[in-house]
Amino acid sequence: MAKIGSLTRQRLFALLRLALTDSDYSRTLFDRMDDNHWQDIYNAALEQGVLAFAYDGIRALDVEQQPSLEIKIQWAYNVSYIEKLCAKQLSTAQKVVDTFAKEGIKTLILKGLSLATLYPQPNHRQSGDIDVYLMGDFERGNEIMASRGTEVKYDYFVHSEFAVDGVNVENHKFFVNPTVNRTGEYIERVLEQMVAQSKSHPAVKGALIPSAEFAALFLARHSSWHYAREGIKLRDICDWGVFLYHYRDSIECNIVMEHLDNSGLARYASILTTVAEQILGIKLPLEFADRYIELSERVLDDILSFENEEKHSKMNFLRAFMLKTRNRYARKWCYDKVVPDSYWGNIWYSIKGYLTNPRAIKKAKL
Repeated sequence: MAKIGSLTRQRLFALLRLALTDSDYSRTLFDRMDDNHWQDIYNAALEQGVLAFAYDGIRALDVEQQPSLEIKIQWAYNVSYIEKLCAKQLSTAQKVVDTFAKEGIKTLILKGLSLATLYPQPNHRQSGDIDVYLMGDFERGNEIMASRGTEVKYDYFVHSEFAVDGVNVENHKFFVNPTVNRTGEYIERVLEQMVAQSKSHPAVKGALIPSAEFAALFLARHSSWHYAREGIKLRDICDWGVFLYHYRDSIECNIVMEHLDNSGLARYASILTTVAEQILGIKLPLEFADRYIELSERVLDDILSFENEEKHSKMNFLRAFMLKTRNRYARKWCYDKVVPDSYWGNIWYSIKGYLTNPRAIKKAKL
């Protein structure tokens, strides 16, 4: 990925502010721009998973500051594609929820399709898989899908996978990996206690979404795990910022902070919060004793520049192994300074995983 220039970065952040928080930005940022400048922003937004949000920001600009019709048509076409994908996911999620409901199983929807409900334009939040938790009926849910002729895969012990209408569904047995270290074990135990506080999903009839406190801990752990191993995107920062901003008056911050401290996630969550506040121009409700300003800048630079070569799946075993090895070494500073996981502990965990499932080394999935 090409390096995102300072001015392109500022302009993209301004568009995200316009779209998601309506906070202040410098209007002069968009003076005297040409199509090349807008193409730079387009490319950065596409790479970072925030293309539709940036388009919402463009539509909020004064007409004379907006890009040319050609650029806007290109942008609108791809945003329309994102909207169609979201509609497909929602209809598929409804089908999954209805299928399990007929068998007396309640479905909790995690991650993308729950977070999307918090955005001004829910269908502009790009999602990948549909993540569900069947409130303790993991095995029975898999049996139900298998009985309908659907192939159920068990490549990863945290969840199974199956496809419904061409959309991949992850059926979670665990919320996070509880075996890799104390942080995962602690967060999993707390989430299992909090899951009973789930509430109705506003867009999928009969489905549930997590409570604010559950979502905060789940997001922090899920994000920290992926950040160190393979990097995250601006979309993940927007998720954290929009989520906390949405629940700013209702989330039990003392409960969240207690568990962040006890699990070792406080430093990462503090950095994530600082970065989100910088990008979105808002004040978030979690108060941290340490804010790690310089480290937060390094993390933001890393998010905007890190290229994860593992995501390219068409490669042989040796090439995949070499890329994973180089990638892990390049991410060592993240383990040393940012996340609560052990670098060597994760190396050993990966080796054990590849020994028991050699095919996993070629799986390339962000």
